[in-house]
This record gives sequence, C-alpha cells and structure tokens, in this order.
Amino acid sequence: MDFFWSMASSEFNATLCEQLFLAPKYVASRIRWRSGNGDDVFIFQAKVLTEDGTGLDLTGYWKKVGRHGYTRWGFSLKYMGHCVRSYDMASKHKNPGEGWVRGPHKHKFSSSKIERFAYKPDPPLSETDANQSLMDFLKEGNIDLRTEYQDFMFT
Repeated sequence: MDFFWSMASSEFNATLCEQLFLAPKYVASRIRWRSGNGDDVFIFQAKVLTEDGTGLDLTGYWKKVGRHGYTRWGFSLKYMGHCVRSYDMASKHKNPGEGWVRGPHKHKFSSSKIERFAYKPDPPLSETDANQSLMDFLKEGNIDLRTEYQDFMFT
C-alpha cells in the first residue's frame, strides 16, 4: 500500500493535498482536446500518476464567451474527486474571511470548510495562450509531460 493511499483512506486534508501537489508526477495518457457541450467549447481529460503509481485526474476546458468572443479556460487536478489544484479565469473569487482574489487565479484544498481556497499563482500562468497556460499549470504542479502534446488551434 502506497503512502498516498493510506493517507486518503482516512480523510483528504490540506497536508495530503500539498504532498500530492509537490510529488513528482507525469501525464500517463494523451491530452487530446475535443468538442465539449455547446458551440465554441473544448475539453480534455487525462490521467496523471505519481512516481509510486497514485492516480490523479487532469481536466481542462476552453470556451468562447459572449458575443464579443472573449475566451476563457481552466484546468483541474483532482485526487479522488478532491481539488489538488485548479486554475480558472474568473474575474474574482471570495475566500471566506480573507477577502477577494481578483483576476485569473488558482484554487487548492484548504480544509473541509474551504475546499477551494483561491490564490494568485507566482509566477502567473499565461493569460493569452491556453496551450502555454496548460504548460505553465503542469510545470507549477511538478507534472512531467511524457506524451506528445500538439498545440491545439482553438476556433
């Protein structure tokens, strides 16, 4: 039984979240964008493994919003349905008792009462190129891309 599984069998917590985030990981399946629900929406799902074989789920979305064609995207790394890290381009997020985080931001598990604590990544992820933003997300998360990735031409 690996370390992460024995921790998870009791309860997901901030310590386990950080251990999973900091652990060396790699993308174990191909990242392939495909049409999602609705026009101008693309999504992907991929598997991520730690070096000891603990599995996590990596997902991404891209969408064109509104008549002006603004684009937004985001990514999520989850372990057994719990947020290890996610990134979105929402204009703001309110952290309970801590005020607002404005502009694109990341989330991490903080406690059972604050499952998605928002913060500004440092260095920031690309806000102009979804493909580069994904590479930035993987790099910050200590996730090696061992499979070929083809930059996707969003429409």
